[in-house]
Amino acid sequence: MEFLTSITPAQALKVIGTFPLPSLDREEAPLEHAQGRVLALDIIAREDIPPFARSLVDGYAVKAKDTYGAREGSPSFLLVKGVVAVGEATEAQVGDGEAVSVATGAMVPAGADGVVMEEHTRRAADGVEVTHSVRRREHICFRGEDLKAGEVVLEKGKVLSPFDIGVLAALGVVAVPVYRQVFVGIVSSGNEVVAVDTAPPPGKVRDINAHTVSGLVRMRGCLVRFAGIARDTVEDITEKLSALKGCDMLLLSGGSSKGQSDFMTAAVELLGGKTLFHGLNIKPGKPTVFASLWDKPVFGLPGHPVSCAMVVLRFVLPLVARLRGEKEEVFPRTQAGTLTTNVPSTYGIEEYVRVTVARKENRTSVTPLFAKSSVISTLSRADGYIIVRAGKEGLEAGEEVEVYPLG
Repeated sequence: MEFLTSITPAQALKVIGTFPLPSLDREEAPLEHAQGRVLALDIIAREDIPPFARSLVDGYAVKAKDTYGAREGSPSFLLVKGVVAVGEATEAQVGDGEAVSVATGAMVPAGADGVVMEEHTRRAADGVEVTHSVRRREHICFRGEDLKAGEVVLEKGKVLSPFDIGVLAALGVVAVPVYRQVFVGIVSSGNEVVAVDTAPPPGKVRDINAHTVSGLVRMRGCLVRFAGIARDTVEDITEKLSALKGCDMLLLSGGSSKGQSDFMTAAVELLGGKTLFHGLNIKPGKPTVFASLWDKPVFGLPGHPVSCAMVVLRFVLPLVARLRGEKEEVFPRTQAGTLTTNVPSTYGIEEYVRVTVARKENRTSVTPLFAKSSVISTLSRADGYIIVRAGKEGLEAGEEVEVYPLG
C-alpha cells in the first residue's frame, strides 16, 4: 500500500464501523460496581415501584372532591380518622368527609386520591380545616407510577449511569448482567520516547501518549494493558504487539510517521495481519493506520500528542463503544456557540480545532486555541473542539459552531 494514500473521515468511519467484532461474554457485576458498565440483558421490572401509594408531603390524605372550593375564609371541615407513620402499613380507609394524617413517604390509605399539605390545614378538636383545595392525584405517588411490573425499564446495551443504579436498587437487583470489560493493549513507539519517570536527555521526550490514550479509554470503561515502549524496529514492535495478543483492541502510538509506520505495518503483516487503511484526510492526525490482526482492530496513532488524542476521540472511541456492546454508536452531545474570531483552514481537509467556551448573558462564545499538534497543554486548557469540514475554506467570526467535548 502506498504510504499515506488518504481516505476521507466518512470512509474511515465506515471501515471502522463495519469491522467484524465477536460477541462479548456476559458476567454479573455487584450493584455497587456496575456504574459505567454496559447492560448485557434487558432489565424487566418484577414488581411495581412504588409497591403502594405514598404521600409526597406531610399532610392529610383526603378525597379531593371534599376540598373543592376550600379557602382561608371558608375552609372545608373533615373528620380525622387516624394517623399513618412512615414505614407503617395501614388498612384504614378514607370515606366521604374524612381525612387521615400522613407523613412524607407514608402509605396512603385506600379511598384517598389526594393529600393536602400540612400548611394548608388547621387542626380542630376531632377534625381538620382545609384552607386550600387539592386536585385528584396531587401529592401522591401511586403504586406502579414509577415502574410497572413486566415493563422493560433498562435496555440491553445501555451504559449504566448513577440514576440507572438507583432504578436497579429500587428493583432489588444486586447482581447486574453486564458485558465483560474490554481490554485495550497499548504500545508506545519511537527511539526518541522515554518513560515519564526518566529525565530525557537531549533529543528524547517523555511518553505522553500512553498516558493520554489510557485515560481516554479508561473513561469509556475499558481496562488497559501497557506493553511498554518499542524501539523503531520491526522486531521490537512485533514483540510488543505479540505480548498483547489477548487484548480486544491494540493501540500503537508514535508509529505512523514515514519510516516508523513502515515498521508498524510490517510488524502487523509479519504477524499475519492486514492494513485496512493508512492515512486520513484530516488535520491533525493524517498519518493514521487501521489494521486487522488476529481478527482484532489495531490502530497506529500519530506520534504528536494532540494528533494522537484527536484520532482517539473521533475514530477509536466509536469502535470502543461497539466493542463494549453499547447500544448506540454516536459522538458525544455538542453545544452550540458563536465564534469570536476567524478560523483559517485548508480546503479539502477536515480540521479539528481546540477551543475554549465562555457563557455570558445567555450567549455562548467559542474561542479557538491555535497551536501545533505537539502542544499537549492546549488540550488541557480546551473545553472542546470544533470541526471545519473539508468543503469549507475556514470559518468566520460570528458563525455558529458545534463544540464537541474532549472525552
